Amino acid sequence: MGFFKRKNRFPTEDINRGEVILTNDEIIIKNNSYESNDEIIKIKSIEYIYLETSDYSEPSMFIYQGRQYYIPGDYVGTERLWKHLSELFNFDIDIVYAHLKDKKNAIYKLYRTTYTKNYSITSTNTNDYLEGFEIQSPTPLFISWNTTKEELLKCPYISSDGFYLDITYPVRIGNIIIDNLGTYINDVRSDVAPQNYYAKCFTTDGSDKSLYELKNKIEQDLGSKASYSFNDDGNLFFYAKSNDITLEISYSNDDNDCRTIAYSFSSLHISTKYEYPNLLNDTDYTDKLELSNTFIFKYLLSTPTNYHRDDRIKHTPEIIQKHSKGKSIIWIDNANNILGFADNEYAIWFDKMEIDSLTLWNMLPAKGGGFCNLSINLNTGESVTVFEGEHDTLKYQLEELEKFLGLKVTFNEDYNC
Repeated sequence: MGFFKRKNRFPTEDINRGEVILTNDEIIIKNNSYESNDEIIKIKSIEYIYLETSDYSEPSMFIYQGRQYYIPGDYVGTERLWKHLSELFNFDIDIVYAHLKDKKNAIYKLYRTTYTKNYSITSTNTNDYLEGFEIQSPTPLFISWNTTKEELLKCPYISSDGFYLDITYPVRIGNIIIDNLGTYINDVRSDVAPQNYYAKCFTTDGSDKSLYELKNKIEQDLGSKASYSFNDDGNLFFYAKSNDITLEISYSNDDNDCRTIAYSFSSLHISTKYEYPNLLNDTDYTDKLELSNTFIFKYLLSTPTNYHRDDRIKHTPEIIQKHSKGKSIIWIDNANNILGFADNEYAIWFDKMEIDSLTLWNMLPAKGGGFCNLSINLNTGESVTVFEGEHDTLKYQLEELEKFLGLKVTFNEDYNC
C-alpha cells in the first residue's frame, strides 16, 4: 500500500484526508476529505483509547469521550498525538508500533479510565422491584411504574427538557440504589406511563462485575415472582420477566473480529407493558361516523398500533370492520369532514383540513428487506404513517388511490441498503 516508510513508522500523513490539532486540553479533528464540522475531544474526559487495524484501510485511533471518535492513521499530526497520549495516559506506545502494519481486523486496548461506582446494594429486604421506584429525596417518595407522564412531570424531584426525564436524587429499585435513572418522554403521550426506564451502572474498573452483582441480587430477591434468562455467549444479557414488568441488564464485551469496542457499564433497562383499552375508544366520533366513500386495498396493509405514542390511533370502528371484511381500507366521511385509514384492528383518522399531502415510499429489498409506507403530511409539517406493507403492494394501486382521494401522492422508490 506504500503507507509505511520503515518499521515503527506511521502511515504517510495526507493533509487532503484530514488533520489533528493538539491543544493543552483538546484534540481537534478536521476531516478534510468530506464536508463536516470539526470534532473536538476533551482530553481530561477521555474514557478509553484503542488502536484499530483493518484488512482494507489504514490503522485508526479510537477514542471514547462521551461518544465514539475515530482518527485515521494518515491524518496530519496523528503520530504526534499517539506519542502525547501515551505519555499522558501512561500506555505502552510499543503496542501501537508493533501492530501498525497489521492487515487484519483487530482492536488493541491501550487505556481505560477508572470510574466512581454509582450503584449500591442495600442491607434491607424491600421486595418491591415490580411495583416502582423510590426517590431518595429528604422525604423519600415512591413512584409506581404505571405513573403517567403527566403525573411524573408534576413531581418536584423530576426535571425534563421535553426529550429526556431526569430524577434529581438517586432512586431505590427493590434493594438496589441507582443514581441516574431516567426515561425518554418526547414520544410518550401525557396520559400513559413511559414504557422504558434506563440507567448506567458502573464499577470502578468498568467491568462486567456490575452485571453479575445486579443479576444475583434480583434473582435472589424476586425468586419465583419472575422468570429468568441469561445469555453469556459474547455479550451478556440478563432478563427477569414478570407480567407487566421486565428488568433487563446487558453488558457488551470487546469483539476483536468485528472490531467492536465495549462500553464500560452495565445497562439497566426496565420496560413496562401497561395497556389502556379505554384510550382506544372514541365514541364522540364513532357514534356519528358516516361512510361517504371507501377504498378497499387488494393487499394486506397494517395501520400503526403504538397508541402509547400517538393519541390518534384507535380501535377500528365496528361499521368500518363490517364494511371492509378484514381488508385494509380508507374511508371518507363528508358529513364530519374526516379521512380515515384502518386495518381490521386499528384505525387512524384526520380532519381533512389538517392534510397537506400524502407520500408513498416503496423500498425494494437489498441489504434490508423490502417494505412500503404511506404517510400523511399535515399542515403543521408533521408526517404521520397510516399504512405499512410489503414492497410493491401499494404502488400498483397508486393511480386508483390518487383518483379516490383527489390528491397527488408523492411517490418515492429506493433500495433498502
